[in-house]
Amino acid sequence: MRLPAILTAAGLALAGAGGWFAARAVGAGTGAAVTTTTVTLTGGPAGPRGPQGPTGPAGIECPTGFQPGDLVINHPGGQVTIFSCLR
Repeated sequence: MRLPAILTAAGLALAGAGGWFAARAVGAGTGAAVTTTTVTLTGGPAGPRGPQGPTGPAGIECPTGFQPGDLVINHPGGQVTIFSCLR
């Protein structure tokens, strides 16, 4: 009679731990930018527009040595800000 109760408690503990890890993974990259880098481009003709890349998973996970941040690109046609991993 005790075995079902023990198995139920163990299952609930594992489910809770799995939910905690999933919440940490999904919420890992939703913070504000840590740094801002600005690049100014001048002159030169614009090249052809490339194809759009695939949509990534929610949030952002930066490789070791990188941190999330805003990349600001100034160019003759205006300014663009990209949220990316920066070193």
